[in-house]
Amino acid sequence: MRTQLRRILRPLLLTAAISLGLATGFDARIPAQAANPPAAAAASNGPAIDGFRTAKFGMSEAQVRSAASADFKLPAASITATQNQLQRTSVLSVQVPNLVPQGGIATVSYVFGYQSHKLIQVNIIWSPEIDPKTTPTMLYQNGETLQQYFAGEGFPANRSTGNIATPNGVLLFRATDSTGNAVLLILSGTLTKNQKDNTTALNPTTLTLAYAADAMHPDVFQLTKGSF
Repeated sequence: MRTQLRRILRPLLLTAAISLGLATGFDARIPAQAANPPAAAAASNGPAIDGFRTAKFGMSEAQVRSAASADFKLPAASITATQNQLQRTSVLSVQVPNLVPQGGIATVSYVFGYQSHKLIQVNIIWSPEIDPKTTPTMLYQNGETLQQYFAGEGFPANRSTGNIATPNGVLLFRATDSTGNAVLLILSGTLTKNQKDNTTALNPTTLTLAYAADAMHPDVFQLTKGSF
């Protein structure tokens, strides 16, 4: 994986980029085409992206609390509630060990829309800030495991991409379904350039997996165009 990422990150240039704005402010600059996309099985429409496990887009906070508690066999009290003051969304979060076997503790966050108050996004994050036992090697391994998983899900080639350098890491995988819902997998961290061979090495600090409903039109607070 380290050798592969060195190749992906040489040189660190982004062209024909588009912005995928997600409901928590997570933003990745994504080229229209990938130089080295992961292989994906052929499929007519591909799989639907409708949430994470039994928590489905459009559910209420109460429904998601019940789903998360059942999915992870954790008490409801372990689920915490916060607010995103900028985007005026509500967030339920829970820490879950070994979502990826031996992959450390991840935080699973469920985001509820500003207007709908229904589930619009799920973010799953692995980081040493969440679990001090998480190492760069674990982040690499988790990322490669998930990349291979999604590459084998059968997303059509014209709606999936991956292995793309970003300003602070690598977009490992991105796909949309026929309704515009998206899944995004990004490994990010600190980049160090080797002047001798012009390669760029990544020291990963965060792995983010996000599922978003109607990713190009997130239900978050925004000022009306022309209001100022």
